[in-house]
Amino acid sequence: MEEIEDLNEIEEHYEVLEQVGDGGQGDLFVGRERKSGRKVALKIQKEREFESENYFRDLANELDAEGTHARELARIPGIPNLFARGHYGSRRCIVMEFVEGTLLFDLLASARPFKVATVASVIGQLCEILDAVHRSGLVHRDVKPENVMVEPDGRIRLLDLGLAIRARKKTDRGCGTIGYAPPEQLDANPKGVTPQADIFALGCMLLEMTVMQLPYSGARRRAAQDCPVLPPERLAKIPAEFTPLALRMVERELWRRPVDVREVFADLRPHLPSLGSRRPAKPLRPDPTEYYRTRRPTL
Repeated sequence: MEEIEDLNEIEEHYEVLEQVGDGGQGDLFVGRERKSGRKVALKIQKEREFESENYFRDLANELDAEGTHARELARIPGIPNLFARGHYGSRRCIVMEFVEGTLLFDLLASARPFKVATVASVIGQLCEILDAVHRSGLVHRDVKPENVMVEPDGRIRLLDLGLAIRARKKTDRGCGTIGYAPPEQLDANPKGVTPQADIFALGCMLLEMTVMQLPYSGARRRAAQDCPVLPPERLAKIPAEFTPLALRMVERELWRRPVDVREVFADLRPHLPSLGSRRPAKPLRPDPTEYYRTRRPTL
């Protein structure tokens, strides 16, 4: 495993090339390591505009926490490596592995339901990654298609640890993406969240990939008590292979959900492509089924 550097001035070691994204805590840039020339991703704290000094300091602390979590998860294959952290001028910055591939969000833009083996391969790989994350004591809290990269060989990588937190740690405010975050995560919670928050998000993604709609009216609403999981016509289109599992994963009450991602994976296992099997007709490109067609599951 590569040593993680603590650098006073990131710019002395890395060149920032272009901005490719932005988030609540920082902006994402493509860069290059000056010594080796390798491409990297840099997350740099947003410039201070009208924020108070305390708020600006809180953002810096959150980015530091993301770096700490990335360091803790450095041995997990599905999590991008952290190379360095330090300052970019007056702002905090972390330097990470640049992951080549296609976001699941962009693959979903094809607006057609994914095949059973493809869905099982995506959720299955995420279960393998999240099992290691959860066993480390963390909850990701931002599992969604925008944070899932499919590499050219079909391998899944889970991005952005900006909202990761210790399981059951008290939270003073809600966070997450409406449409994927469970009810217990969207408000302050003295009991904190459990790995079942990530299971809810996985269930939302499973439904999105199979019926092209998020549960509980997606981004327009929270999982309110008076809102059905899906309209009847969409509910009927969930593949029979996934129906009981998907509905349990997106239960409002966390105690009704699967207890952990290993339980989810056990239900998915019969629907994974077998080792050595042929590529499906008209696969996605990149094709997530290639992962299980060329290697055995780790769970």
